Amino acid sequence: MTTTVLRQTAIGRPITKRGVAIFPVYRPGSSPTDLGLTRPGVGFQIREKASPTVPILEVENANPEPVVLFAGETLEGGRQQRVLNQSVIIAGRTICDIPVSCVEQGRWHGSQQFRGVGEMAPPAIRRSANRRDQGAVWSDVDLLLSSHRLSSDTNSLDEYFRSRPASPDTGLIDEIVSWGPMREQTGIVVMNQGSVVSFDLFGEPDLLASMWDTLIRSAFATEVGPDRARANRADKALQFLRRFEREVRGPLGRSDFGLGEWAQVMSDKVAGQALALDGALVHASAFPTAL
Repeated sequence: MTTTVLRQTAIGRPITKRGVAIFPVYRPGSSPTDLGLTRPGVGFQIREKASPTVPILEVENANPEPVVLFAGETLEGGRQQRVLNQSVIIAGRTICDIPVSCVEQGRWHGSQQFRGVGEMAPPAIRRSANRRDQGAVWSDVDLLLSSHRLSSDTNSLDEYFRSRPASPDTGLIDEIVSWGPMREQTGIVVMNQGSVVSFDLFGEPDLLASMWDTLIRSAFATEVGPDRARANRADKALQFLRRFEREVRGPLGRSDFGLGEWAQVMSDKVAGQALALDGALVHASAFPTAL
């Protein structure tokens, strides 16, 4: 994949609620793709390594089709809840490692097996996981829990997920989830009171559709103070995409985990990653270096 894919993106009119704007991202004129990827289901297992270690888990795909997991997805169970550091493609009938960060600092016991893939982590946690900064991930979880007046014996991100059904915004977010994605939409840019929060672009509309619910719920987990209240503008969103494009310029290198080609971006303005398969985009995500 080259930056041509990112350069050809366009932004549509946003959904805006409570200071948060969800801008749809399209790739006008792009040819339909069939990456042949599936999502985790029957025959896909996540487990601790035989000698458990925090930053690496083992996955087994017993199916013939490759399975894709996306950066920022949480993995539930095991010795502690984790979040995936980068997007990965697991070949059919394969066992391989995946890179993760801990989002449950106070637990190191339980089953070797994970229950499966859970929610998409909030943007700040996704950004820190992209950097492989475990200390920052823990700090982000602490800040999220304290800002929502939540307590957890194990400092678990899951405490936030469990609290969401009682939130007064639940009905509003459910309504927004029901509106999308739009036809041929392949990504979103999230802005909160004038500041870009996150960007996700997928290689085909079906992949975005599979992640739509959890991405939208993640978007509303970032709080911005009233002193930063500004309009959410499409030109600022597009400017962020162009900056990310410049940072990830050129072909990607081979991924160290699973199939495909992958690159990480860590600059003074943007933190992100991009994954491709045989030169075709699978997933790109990016965040401002400071949220």
